[in-house]
Amino acid sequence: MTDKIEVKKAPATKAPAKKPVAKKAPARKPAAKKVTARKPAVKKAPASKIRKELRDVEREVKKEVKKEVKKAVEQTKTFVEKLEDSVVAVPFKAANKTFMASLGLFSYVQKELDKKFNEFDKKFSKYAKDGEKVFDQLEDKVEDLRKDVEKKVDETRDKVRDTFKKAA
Repeated sequence: MTDKIEVKKAPATKAPAKKPVAKKAPARKPAAKKVTARKPAVKKAPASKIRKELRDVEREVKKEVKKEVKKAVEQTKTFVEKLEDSVVAVPFKAANKTFMASLGLFSYVQKELDKKFNEFDKKFSKYAKDGEKVFDQLEDKVEDLRKDVEKKVDETRDKVRDTFKKAA
Protein backbone atom coordinates (compact mmCIF):
# COMPACT_ATOMS: atom_id res chain seq x y z
CA MET A 1 0.00 0.00 0.00
CA THR A 2 1.24 3.36 -0.80
CA ASP A 3 0.05 6.30 1.24
CA LYS A 4 0.73 9.79 0.08
CA ILE A 5 2.24 11.85 2.76
CA GLU A 6 2.41 15.57 2.33
CA VAL A 7 5.76 16.99 3.12
CA LYS A 8 5.70 20.49 4.46
CA LYS A 9 8.46 22.69 3.31
CA ALA A 10 10.08 25.15 5.62
CA PRO A 11 9.42 28.72 4.77
CA ALA A 12 12.00 29.93 2.39
CA THR A 13 14.31 32.60 3.62
CA LYS A 14 15.80 34.92 1.19
CA ALA A 15 19.48 34.48 1.01
CA PRO A 16 21.94 36.13 -1.25
CA ALA A 17 22.17 34.39 -4.57
CA LYS A 18 25.24 32.28 -5.02
CA LYS A 19 26.55 30.59 -8.02
CA PRO A 20 25.69 26.99 -8.02
CA VAL A 21 28.69 24.80 -7.56
CA ALA A 22 28.55 21.09 -8.25
CA LYS A 23 29.72 19.02 -5.34
CA LYS A 24 31.58 15.83 -5.98
CA ALA A 25 30.43 12.77 -4.18
CA PRO A 26 32.90 11.36 -1.70
CA ALA A 27 34.75 8.29 -2.98
CA ARG A 28 33.48 5.03 -1.50
CA LYS A 29 35.22 1.76 -1.13
CA PRO A 30 33.61 -1.13 -2.94
CA ALA A 31 31.59 -3.42 -0.61
CA ALA A 32 33.40 -6.55 0.48
CA LYS A 33 32.16 -9.75 -1.11
CA LYS A 34 31.00 -12.52 1.17
CA VAL A 35 32.99 -15.63 0.48
CA THR A 36 32.19 -19.01 1.96
CA ALA A 37 34.76 -21.69 2.35
CA ARG A 38 34.60 -24.24 -0.41
CA LYS A 39 35.01 -27.92 0.10
CA PRO A 40 37.49 -29.68 -2.06
CA ALA A 41 35.85 -31.27 -5.09
CA VAL A 42 34.99 -34.95 -4.59
CA LYS A 43 35.66 -37.29 -7.42
CA LYS A 44 32.32 -38.84 -8.37
CA ALA A 45 31.86 -42.19 -9.98
CA PRO A 46 29.89 -42.11 -13.20
CA ALA A 47 26.14 -42.25 -12.61
CA SER A 48 25.76 -45.41 -14.70
CA LYS A 49 28.13 -47.33 -12.41
CA ILE A 50 26.27 -46.19 -9.33
CA ARG A 51 22.91 -47.19 -10.82
CA LYS A 52 24.27 -50.59 -11.76
CA GLU A 53 25.61 -51.15 -8.26
CA LEU A 54 22.28 -50.06 -6.77
CA ARG A 55 20.39 -52.51 -8.99
CA ASP A 56 22.72 -55.33 -8.03
CA VAL A 57 22.36 -54.56 -4.34
CA GLU A 58 18.58 -54.29 -4.72
CA ARG A 59 18.40 -57.71 -6.41
CA GLU A 60 20.49 -59.31 -3.71
CA VAL A 61 18.32 -57.80 -0.97
CA LYS A 62 15.14 -58.99 -2.70
CA LYS A 63 16.51 -62.53 -2.96
CA GLU A 64 17.46 -62.56 0.70
CA VAL A 65 14.07 -61.19 1.74
CA LYS A 66 12.27 -63.85 -0.33
CA LYS A 67 14.36 -66.58 1.29
CA GLU A 68 13.61 -65.25 4.77
CA VAL A 69 9.90 -64.97 4.03
CA LYS A 70 9.79 -68.55 2.72
CA LYS A 71 11.53 -69.77 5.85
CA ALA A 72 9.12 -67.87 8.06
CA VAL A 73 6.08 -69.20 6.18
CA GLU A 74 7.37 -72.76 6.34
CA GLN A 75 8.00 -72.47 10.06
CA THR A 76 4.61 -70.90 10.75
CA LYS A 77 1.86 -73.43 11.28
CA THR A 78 -1.80 -72.69 10.80
CA PHE A 79 -4.26 -73.23 13.62
CA VAL A 80 -5.39 -76.53 12.10
CA GLU A 81 -1.81 -77.72 11.60
CA LYS A 82 -1.05 -76.98 15.24
CA LEU A 83 -4.07 -79.02 16.28
CA GLU A 84 -3.25 -82.01 14.06
CA ASP A 85 -0.99 -83.61 16.60
CA SER A 86 -3.12 -82.82 19.65
CA VAL A 87 -5.99 -84.70 21.24
CA VAL A 88 -8.40 -82.02 20.06
CA ALA A 89 -7.69 -82.93 16.43
CA VAL A 90 -9.31 -86.37 16.63
CA PRO A 91 -12.92 -85.11 16.70
CA PHE A 92 -12.12 -82.59 13.97
CA LYS A 93 -10.67 -85.29 11.75
CA ALA A 94 -13.65 -87.54 12.36
CA ALA A 95 -16.07 -84.70 11.65
CA ASN A 96 -14.18 -83.85 8.46
CA LYS A 97 -14.28 -87.46 7.25
CA THR A 98 -17.97 -87.72 8.11
CA PHE A 99 -18.72 -84.51 6.27
CA MET A 100 -16.81 -85.65 3.18
CA ALA A 101 -18.60 -89.01 3.25
CA SER A 102 -21.97 -87.28 3.54
CA LEU A 103 -21.11 -85.11 0.53
CA GLY A 104 -20.27 -88.23 -1.47
CA LEU A 105 -23.50 -89.91 -0.38
CA PHE A 106 -25.50 -86.80 -1.23
CA SER A 107 -24.07 -86.63 -4.74
CA TYR A 108 -24.79 -90.35 -5.28
CA VAL A 109 -28.38 -89.99 -4.04
CA GLN A 110 -28.89 -86.95 -6.22
CA LYS A 111 -27.74 -88.86 -9.32
CA GLU A 112 -30.05 -91.75 -8.49
CA LEU A 113 -32.99 -89.41 -7.93
CA ASP A 114 -32.30 -87.75 -11.27
CA LYS A 115 -32.35 -91.15 -12.97
CA LYS A 116 -35.63 -92.14 -11.27
CA PHE A 117 -37.18 -88.78 -12.09
CA ASN A 118 -36.26 -89.13 -15.77
CA GLU A 119 -37.75 -92.66 -15.83
CA PHE A 120 -40.92 -91.41 -14.13
CA ASP A 121 -41.15 -88.51 -16.58
CA LYS A 122 -40.94 -90.90 -19.55
CA LYS A 123 -43.60 -93.22 -18.07
CA PHE A 124 -45.84 -90.31 -17.16
CA SER A 125 -45.67 -88.82 -20.64
CA LYS A 126 -46.51 -92.28 -22.09
CA TYR A 127 -49.47 -92.71 -19.69
CA ALA A 128 -50.62 -89.17 -20.42
CA LYS A 129 -50.71 -89.91 -24.16
CA ASP A 130 -52.56 -93.19 -23.55
CA GLY A 131 -55.01 -91.41 -21.24
CA GLU A 132 -55.70 -88.76 -23.86
CA LYS A 133 -56.43 -91.48 -26.42
CA VAL A 134 -58.84 -93.26 -24.04
CA PHE A 135 -60.52 -89.99 -23.16
CA ASP A 136 -60.96 -89.16 -26.86
CA GLN A 137 -62.44 -92.63 -27.46
CA LEU A 138 -64.88 -92.23 -24.56
CA GLU A 139 -65.81 -88.78 -25.79
CA ASP A 140 -66.56 -90.22 -29.25
CA LYS A 141 -68.67 -93.03 -27.71
CA VAL A 142 -70.63 -90.56 -25.58
CA GLU A 143 -71.24 -88.40 -28.63
CA ASP A 144 -72.49 -91.42 -30.61
CA LEU A 145 -74.71 -92.46 -27.69
CA ARG A 146 -76.13 -88.94 -27.41
CA LYS A 147 -76.97 -88.95 -31.13
CA ASP A 148 -78.67 -92.35 -30.79
CA VAL A 149 -80.72 -91.18 -27.78
CA GLU A 150 -81.76 -87.99 -29.59
CA LYS A 151 -82.77 -90.05 -32.62
CA LYS A 152 -84.88 -92.44 -30.47
CA VAL A 153 -86.47 -89.52 -28.59
CA ASP A 154 -87.41 -87.91 -31.91
CA GLU A 155 -88.85 -91.19 -33.18
CA THR A 156 -90.84 -91.73 -29.97
CA ARG A 157 -92.16 -88.14 -30.09
CA ASP A 158 -93.22 -88.63 -33.71
CA LYS A 159 -95.05 -91.87 -32.78
CA VAL A 160 -96.82 -90.18 -29.86
CA ARG A 161 -97.92 -87.31 -32.14
CA ASP A 162 -99.13 -89.71 -34.76
CA THR A 163 -101.08 -91.65 -32.12
CA PHE A 164 -102.70 -88.47 -30.79
CA LYS A 165 -103.54 -87.37 -34.32
CA LYS A 166 -105.21 -90.68 -35.09
CA ALA A 167 -107.13 -90.66 -31.85
CA ALA A 168 -108.37 -87.17 -32.31
